[in-house]
Order: sequence, then C-alpha cells, then structure tokens
Amino acid sequence: MTDSMLATEKMLDVIGTLLDEQRPESLLSKILEVAQDVLHADAAVLDIAGENPLHLTCPENVSISISAVRLAKSENKAVVWNQLDDDSADLSKSIVQNQLTSIMVSPFRTPDSESGYLYLQRAAREDPFTEEDSKLFDAFVAVCEKFAFAAYDRLRDKESLDTLKNVKKKGSIVYSSQVMDEVIALAEKLAPLPMPVIIRGETGTGKEVMARYIHAHSPRADKPFVAVNCGAIPENLMESLFFGHAKGSFTGAIDSRKGFFEEAEGGTIFLDEIGELPLNMQVKLLRVLQEKHITRVGESYDIPVNVRVISATHVDLEQAVKENKFREDLYFRIQVMPLNMPPLRERGQDVLLLAEDFLVRYGAEYGRGKFHMSRNAEKAMLSYHWPGNVRELENKIQKALVQATRGVIQPKDLGLDSTQSMAKESPRTLKEAREAVEREVIARALKDSGANLTLASTILGIDRKVLREVMERLGIRKEDYK
Repeated sequence: MTDSMLATEKMLDVIGTLLDEQRPESLLSKILEVAQDVLHADAAVLDIAGENPLHLTCPENVSISISAVRLAKSENKAVVWNQLDDDSADLSKSIVQNQLTSIMVSPFRTPDSESGYLYLQRAAREDPFTEEDSKLFDAFVAVCEKFAFAAYDRLRDKESLDTLKNVKKKGSIVYSSQVMDEVIALAEKLAPLPMPVIIRGETGTGKEVMARYIHAHSPRADKPFVAVNCGAIPENLMESLFFGHAKGSFTGAIDSRKGFFEEAEGGTIFLDEIGELPLNMQVKLLRVLQEKHITRVGESYDIPVNVRVISATHVDLEQAVKENKFREDLYFRIQVMPLNMPPLRERGQDVLLLAEDFLVRYGAEYGRGKFHMSRNAEKAMLSYHWPGNVRELENKIQKALVQATRGVIQPKDLGLDSTQSMAKESPRTLKEAREAVEREVIARALKDSGANLTLASTILGIDRKVLREVMERLGIRKEDYK
C-alpha cells in the first residue's frame, strides 16, 4: 500500500471526527490538526479573512511563503512546490531561506470569506509533497469547506432560534422564560446593595447558583464567597465552624481556627437551608447580624466581621415562625428582600436550554463527545413535572450520557417514558403561552407578506429556514394565509 493510500485511509478514519465539531472555530481548529497529521506536515496555517478574521498556526509563529499563497489562489486549487522546482524564483528563495523541503497550499472558503487558505510545509525532510498528496489535499479541502459551510449555517440557525426564543445567558445561568427574566432583573438590582437577601424556592431550583451570581455582580466580587449548608452540620459543631475556636477550647482543638464568617471577610457568606438552624444557633446568628462581630469558642473578645449574608431555604419560614421553630426577630433580619426561584416546571423551554448546557459540559467532562436530544426526548422533558427541579435534570443528563448510544439521547436514557412522565399541573404552561405568542407573531407576518416565506422571515428578523422549522413545529401552514 502506497503512502498516499495510507494517507487516504487515515484521512477517512479521522474525517468523521470533524462531523462532531458543531461550532465553526472548533471545526476549523480540528481541520488544521487533521491536515497536519495526515499529510505529515511540520507546520500548518489556516487563515480566514473577513469580518471575523481567524489565523490558526501549528506551531506558533510559522513563517509562510506569501508567493505560494498568491499562486494557489490564482490557480484556485491545491498546489505543491518543492525545493527542486525552479518555476518561481520567489518560491525557490522562500523555500531555501526557511530551510523547507516542500510547500503545499490551497484556497479555503467559508461563508464569511472567499480569500482564506490552508497552508502546509515540510522542513528537514527527504521526501517532499507529491502530486498524489496534492490531489488528496485538494479533495480534503473541498470536503472541509462543506463542513465549514454547514457549521456556519448551524450557528446562524441557532442564533436565529435563540433570538426568536429570547435565549439569554448570564454567567452560568441560561434561560428564555419571562419568570427567570424577572428574577435576574431583581438579582441585578440587589447585587450592588449591602442589604441581606434571602433566596426562596424548592429544592434543586438553583438557589446557590443565584447567590453566586449576586456575589459576582456585587462590589465584593473579588472577595471570598463561602457557602454553608446549615442542614448538614452537626449541632454540636455549629458554633465552632461558624465562628471559629481557640486552641484547647475543647477536646480535639489542637490549633486555633477561623470560622466561616472570618473566612468570608470582605465577601459573602451563603447560608443555605437557614430554616434548618436550631434555635440556640439562631440566637447567635442574630447577634452577629446585629452587632457585626463574632466571638470564637474559648475566647472572650470580639472580632469584627464585614460580611454580606445571603441565605436560602425551601422551608415555609412564616409557618415555622408560627410554630416557634424559627425566631421572628431573625426572620425579619434576613427577610429584608426575598428573591423567589421558580420551579423548573414553570420555566417552559428553559428545561431544553439547561439540558443542552449540561450535555455540552458533561459530554466533555466524561469524554463522551457530542450528543443531542431526540425530538421524543425533548417532548418527554417538557411534559415531565421535575419534582427535583434543575438538580434532577442535571442528574438525568449525567445518567443519559452513560446510557445513550450513537450520540442521541432518547427518553429511556433519561428515565422518562410514557409511564413515568407526569401530567402537567396546568393546561396553560409557559411553553403553551410562548407557543401562542409565536403563533400570533408568525401568523401576522404571513398575513402581511401574503404567505411569502422570504418576506415573512425578513419581517420577523430570522432566517427563512428557521421560519420553516418553527412553522413545522407549531403546525402552521402557509396555505392558510394566502
């Protein structure tokens, strides 16, 4: 088997990996890597001009022959120059000066640029690129250009869909629902203020994520964020862990130790499940909030603390106050400004956005590659009640990545089938409300355009292909608007 045949076989083996790359920048980087590996080049350059220029090199600072690039563009195909060639004085000079054996370069086009190129060179090698290498390279570039066009199309479609769905991402928080828009807006108002905040909501709704978001957008962002789960600490250790202790203050206290409040100095302490605090600890916490100092166990002097307190609970604090399980004075101290996290079942399409985010994150972490949801999986997720909220969704996605095959998540991989999916509490969900709005807006555009999809997509500010997909999803027929 010739070297060229071996290269072809290897190229076919690795070209499938390019199909897994969804975003243009990651695809182009992979193309450079594959071309250099398969064609045994010592250096490679991929240059894309245009509005968003891209210049990838491996290794860094590759010195290229501009004459070779110009010639390849003029011939509009992959071409080879070797040390023995004397067709071009400029090229021969470039090859000699850079101590090269051979140069191979091809034009490379993307939707954003017609003037890119893919450049390979061999240095200090006995064997130069051959005409067979050039033909293989030409075919490789032609295929990769199609991949690049498809990747750019996917990106534009996603951006159009995101615009239509009003998808937003704030830090690690991704959402499109109106209810989350209101929560984020309130969080951003509260972030710069020094007042205590309590985040309320069911278990798994993302209370700590929101607390971190508030901290990250506050003047204390460069100071510590200390998260404490009040329900997970044994009562006999609480005071020591919260406020610290002196050496020898109790059996096992071999050294002095700072508590959570001192560790959070200048920053934020997040008291998760504050409703689980025992009454005697509630008294001590109230004193710290009022007087802004702590006393370590075994010491008699006060230590001032400058800490913002964000608390969270899924407990009905008002009922707990009535039952004398939570101090009323502490309740009013931490309840200055409540922020309510909505359950996942009230966030409509957010469940799909979050699922996609988890798929990317854990697919990379587990080395499982690229996965996507089947339509049946999406339907199952949208119809499920999600009693465990975002935490349950995250858990199901992690399990699905282990169970799924061929890069597609099915309902059974999520543990969601027709017998397990729960009926929605209300026939009028946010998803249904959003779809009603989409129907109305699209219907108006179709009427105004006389059912001309090109004109309707222009009115809506989305791609024509995206409009077709949305109409198909909603069961809208253009014939009904002619």
